[in-house]
Amino acid sequence: MAHYLSPKKRTERALRGYTQLLDTADWLKGEVRVPLESFELTLTEFRLLEVLYREGALPVVDLVRRRGTKWHHVSAMIERLQRRGWLRRGIATLPPVEFERAHLAKSRRDEKRRGRRLTVVGMTRDGKSFLRHVLSIHAKLVKAMMRALDGREQETLFRLCRKLREGNPVRFFAELTHEYEDE
Repeated sequence: MAHYLSPKKRTERALRGYTQLLDTADWLKGEVRVPLESFELTLTEFRLLEVLYREGALPVVDLVRRRGTKWHHVSAMIERLQRRGWLRRGIATLPPVEFERAHLAKSRRDEKRRGRRLTVVGMTRDGKSFLRHVLSIHAKLVKAMMRALDGREQETLFRLCRKLREGNPVRFFAELTHEYEDE
């Protein structure tokens, strides 16, 4: 027989899980922060470099969106890493959007219209070499920390984290708009 939890108890359980997750994430960040500082890197700089290393050059707007932060924070970080010789910026010009073409009057101005310009950031050869070195050390540290979980638990953790990030907007909205009686 399934154990019934009141809405209040389910809310308390959810909050307890949430705070445990945040506390664990903060602890993990603290454990990797000091070793990264020995390379004169912050955790956010490391994560930005790692994304560029894994995926190749990306538009700055994508990096801002992924980091969930403000444009000027990412821009300042890119500037610091560029000064160290690990990143380079370039400009990419996209073709005009079809929607824009269809709705603009045919004119000489329209024919000369260029596409949007994007700032793209990629790693330099020195940056890739540096990050390979840092990653080899960082991976060993992470592996040691993750040994608290066996392989099956790590796979479960991956699935749970992905599931949390994907969420369920319908359930989320229903939960926010539903009023519970205090029990």
